[in-house]
Amino acid sequence: MNASRRGNRVSLSNAPQTSGDADGFFADCDPFEVWASIEPVAPISADSIRVQGHFVTIPYHPQVTIDTRVLYGTRELFVKGVQNVNEKNREMRLYCEEAV
Repeated sequence: MNASRRGNRVSLSNAPQTSGDADGFFADCDPFEVWASIEPVAPISADSIRVQGHFVTIPYHPQVTIDTRVLYGTRELFVKGVQNVNEKNREMRLYCEEAV
């Protein structure tokens, strides 16, 4: 993806169980801010909880896993799937969910 299409500044942090952070807060990734493309997918409803899915494309980041939270303003997108595009460590495509 052309980097110019990544027009959203997002913050990345990992859940406490993977960061060893005993206080329960998310630990910032390093670097913690990156430019991203955010594309919504069709909403789904499961167990009466409505979630909105998003495909988030970012530059490759070795700390991003399925335990990562993507903050976009006040919105929290939780990573549920990670793809290293073409296995070249240049770009990642994340499937994220947001409770709405």
